[in-house]
Amino acid sequence: MFKKTRIRLVLFNTIVLMVILSIFSLVLYVYMQHVIFLNPDNRLSEMSEQVKKRNLHEIQENNERETERRVAFLLWSSDKKLIKITPKKGLYTNDIDDFKPALSEGKTQTSQEVNGHAYRVMNVKNEGYIKDQDVSTIQLVLNVDPETQTLEHLAFLLIISAFIGLLLSLVAGLFLANRALVPIQKSWNKQVEFIADASHELRTPLSVMQTHLELLFRRPNHTIEQESENIYQSLNEVKRMTKLVGNLLTLARSDSNAQLLNKTVFNMGELVDKVANQFEPIFELKELHFTREIESLMCGGDQERLHQLCMILLDNAFKYTPSGESIHICLKKHHHSMTLIVRDTGVGIEAKDLPYVFDRFYRSDKSRARAEGGSGLGLAIAKWIVQAHDGEIKVFSQKNVGTEFHVKIPL
Repeated sequence: MFKKTRIRLVLFNTIVLMVILSIFSLVLYVYMQHVIFLNPDNRLSEMSEQVKKRNLHEIQENNERETERRVAFLLWSSDKKLIKITPKKGLYTNDIDDFKPALSEGKTQTSQEVNGHAYRVMNVKNEGYIKDQDVSTIQLVLNVDPETQTLEHLAFLLIISAFIGLLLSLVAGLFLANRALVPIQKSWNKQVEFIADASHELRTPLSVMQTHLELLFRRPNHTIEQESENIYQSLNEVKRMTKLVGNLLTLARSDSNAQLLNKTVFNMGELVDKVANQFEPIFELKELHFTREIESLMCGGDQERLHQLCMILLDNAFKYTPSGESIHICLKKHHHSMTLIVRDTGVGIEAKDLPYVFDRFYRSDKSRARAEGGSGLGLAIAKWIVQAHDGEIKVFSQKNVGTEFHVKIPL
C-alpha cells in the first residue's frame, strides 16, 4: 500500500515542481525577450518619427555612427515590389531578394528571419514623407542577430535547467514522499499493533467466559451454588473486558479529539487525599508502608479525569510493589503549577523499557501484568489526561530499587 502511495506522491511532487519551474522559465524567457528587443524597438520607433519629419538622406548623414548597426529603409510600392533600399549596405546582400514585403502598417514591431539572419521590422505608411508617388510603405529594418543569439543561448540554458530540474524534482519528490510517509507509516504500524493487542486482550476473557459457560451446559443438573465458581470466573472476565473496552473507548475519543474535559475549580488536595484513603486499606492488607504529603491546592481542571489519574498511578504502584515495601504520594505547589509525585520501592523498570511505558499495551513483563489484571492501557490514559491539562508526566525508575512518577500541571 505504501509503495503505491510513495510512487503517487513522487509523481505529484515532481509534476508540481516541474510546473513551477516551467512557469518560471517561461516568464523569464518572455521578460528577457522584451528587455533584449526593447532597445532595437525603441530605435526603430525613433527613426520612424524622424522619417515623418526629415528626408531619408539627411537622417542617414546625421544620425548613423560607424559603431552602430544601421537601420535600413526599404521602400515598397503598392503592389508589394521593392523600389529602393537605403543605405545600400543596410542589409546583407543575399537577404535583399528574399526579404518579405510590408504586410502591415503602423508602429508595431515584428520579426523576420532571412537566410539565417534575424531582423526587427517596422512599417510606416508613406503619407507624403517621400515625394516619390510610387512609394506606398516605408519599411524600417534592423538586424538583431546578437539579440537573437542571446535568446537562443538563454533558451538552451533554460532547457538544460529544466532537464536538471526534472532530475532534481524526482530526487526531491522521493525525499519529500519518504518524509511525508514517515508519520503516516508510524501511525499505521501503531494502529495495526493496537488492533492486534486489543484483539489479543479481548480474546483472553472471551475464551475464559466461553470455557466456563460450556462447563455449565455440560452439567445442566447442577445448582447455581454448585457452579458458583464458574459463574464467578465468568463475571470477573466480564468486568475485566468491560474495563478494557472502557479504556479503549477513552483512548479512541482522545485520538479523535472528541473527549472533552469538563473543567471546574476544586480542591486538588482533597481529591488526592480521598483517593489515598480508598487505597489505604488495600495497602494495609498487602503490608505496604504508605505515607502521604498533601497540600491543599485549588485547581482548575476535570475533577473526574484527575481522580482517574491518581487511581491509575496508585494502582500501578500497588501492583508492582511487593509486601513489606513502601509507597509515597506527594502533592505540592511549584511556582504556578502543582506537582504530583507517586513513589514506590517496588520491582522498578529496566532502563530499556522506560521510553515505552506510556505506549498502549506495552508491558515489560506481559505474563506478570496479566496475572495482576493489567492491560497496558492505564499509563497511556494517564499521559493523555496530563497532556489534556497542558501538563507533563515523567517517570524515573531503577530495576529492583523503585519507580517514581512526576506529574506537573498548571494551576
